[in-house]
Amino acid sequence: MSLAALPCLRVERNPSATFPTALTDCLRRYGFAVVEDHGIDGALIDRVGAEARALFALPQSAKLGYRIAGGAGQRGYTPFAVETAKTTAHADLKEFWHIGRDIGEGAMNVWPAELPTFRDDAVELYAAFEHLGVRLLSAIGAGLGLPTGLLEEAVRDGDSVLRLLRYPSGDFAGPSLRAAAHEDINAITLLLGAEEAGLEILDRDG
Repeated sequence: MSLAALPCLRVERNPSATFPTALTDCLRRYGFAVVEDHGIDGALIDRVGAEARALFALPQSAKLGYRIAGGAGQRGYTPFAVETAKTTAHADLKEFWHIGRDIGEGAMNVWPAELPTFRDDAVELYAAFEHLGVRLLSAIGAGLGLPTGLLEEAVRDGDSVLRLLRYPSGDFAGPSLRAAAHEDINAITLLLGAEEAGLEILDRDG
């Protein structure tokens, strides 16, 4: 089914029983929820979006300079048609850039010298997503009847990743998709609204 078919939930500034229940019900039924009034600055999202477009428009030789050897794509640049979902042998038709915490060898951010404002904006957006993620996990915990703070504590100082993606336009021969069917492996995934249609979900009814 299309993600557009899901109900839209409003994040409450002062959470009551309504939002946690609605959120967990939606996740049980669809595995996804659409939320609005999430509190992330739209201007910040727009800035990072523009910087991401400029980043992916750099010459390939420049982008490859930000690929971290041996880093398994955890930080910096990963080229087009490299990542492969476990459900298929065919690489996804996408390129991406990862940002996270600086936590040691293989997991240190790299920043493109060509985009001097990108670092500050991306770090700010990372923090905003992390804050929202904790709020949503708190609501999920309440909706599931878990002890207060249990899920929030489980992700404290975790290695969350901010992924900037580009799916090139055009037709490509072969069986690959922009992104093959997959499951996410982290506690919670937050997605911005897509610029193009196409995202589909497999709901509880298959």
